[in-house]
Amino acid sequence: MTLTLQLGSQTTTLDARNPRAMIGRDPQYCSLVGGDPSISRRHAEVAIDQNGAAWIRDWGSSNGTWVNGAALQAGVPVALTAGQQVFVGHVPLGVTWAQGGATIIGEMSGQLRAMIEAHKAAQQVAAQAGFTAASGAGHAPGSMGAFGATIGVGGRAAPKPADFPYRRQGSNENGALLIALARDTYENDDTLDGYVEFTAMDDESVASIVVELVEFHKKGPSKGHVWDRMLVRQGPWKAKKNEVLPLPFALRVPPGVSNSGKNVHWEVRGYVDIDWAFDIDAQSEINMRNVDIERLRDAMGGLDFRLNELDPAPLGQRFTGTFQPPAQLRTQLGISDVNVTVEYLGTNLQMHLEVEKTALFKFDREIKIVFDLQRLRTAPLQEISEYLRQQIDGMMKR
Repeated sequence: MTLTLQLGSQTTTLDARNPRAMIGRDPQYCSLVGGDPSISRRHAEVAIDQNGAAWIRDWGSSNGTWVNGAALQAGVPVALTAGQQVFVGHVPLGVTWAQGGATIIGEMSGQLRAMIEAHKAAQQVAAQAGFTAASGAGHAPGSMGAFGATIGVGGRAAPKPADFPYRRQGSNENGALLIALARDTYENDDTLDGYVEFTAMDDESVASIVVELVEFHKKGPSKGHVWDRMLVRQGPWKAKKNEVLPLPFALRVPPGVSNSGKNVHWEVRGYVDIDWAFDIDAQSEINMRNVDIERLRDAMGGLDFRLNELDPAPLGQRFTGTFQPPAQLRTQLGISDVNVTVEYLGTNLQMHLEVEKTALFKFDREIKIVFDLQRLRTAPLQEISEYLRQQIDGMMKR
């Protein structure tokens, strides 16, 4: 699935390796930036999910996000399909599918413009009244689990520190934001559960609280790549000085993650978006494991093949490295190293082996081995090793 998004003269492309884009006026935070005053700093998000479906959700914007003349509820994802008409504030959003189809680009009707004005007025009334929409929007109801009794302002009683011992905090004169996690190591297709706790240091108008799962790669974007993002509380609302607001969250880990290492690190990142003042942010570094890569390395080790570090590409999904056959085989066949490329292909994992150029081989010895991911993760390690041995023997024509 590949999408091209257009907002005014700006465009960006989404695919499996870059599956989400935030839309808004803030160039430091948004990958699709619009300067129209009807667009909020962090207005809406478009993403492709793991099944290849596209969706859009509003992030509590003042003028709303509209699909076929209906306003989106803040934080709740709505499917994007060809033939829809989508407006971000007053600006049409063009969406084009590489496989064919597009949204309809047209002028905004007077009726829709009036609905937007009414929506904005309702937002302002809600902010003045201190009203907030339900917290946790953006994930299925009940997906967060039970975190204690509500405290009356949209938050929940915080879990005990012993249950969420990995804690990091950021603060400024407007408040403090704590990120708390039950563990510090995660793996492919994992769910990262935790909570944030916002403490107001002053009476401030708060637009939203957001949590993200971010990958930083030495050769990737300097600000990191967001793999999942959750609006844990949508505003605006008026925070009171010394008010403490704990909120649960859940983030999804992608299937083809990069291992934490010298070139890659991962963070859970949280923001409190403060109107007319300085935002508050906090980061909690975590460790990431790719269990598929680990199983391949263990299976190769069972054959006495020393598989060196498999280096992930930016955004994961593809890994490259080399392995050395045992000394007697290197002597017998005149082989030094074998190049390895591992790549995620939907529900499969492909392993491409290519013999280094030697006196006997001139890059004409190669093989592509395809694993079903579910089978790879559950099969006995000895079975995987034996399968690899047969495939490698066939490549060497022994």
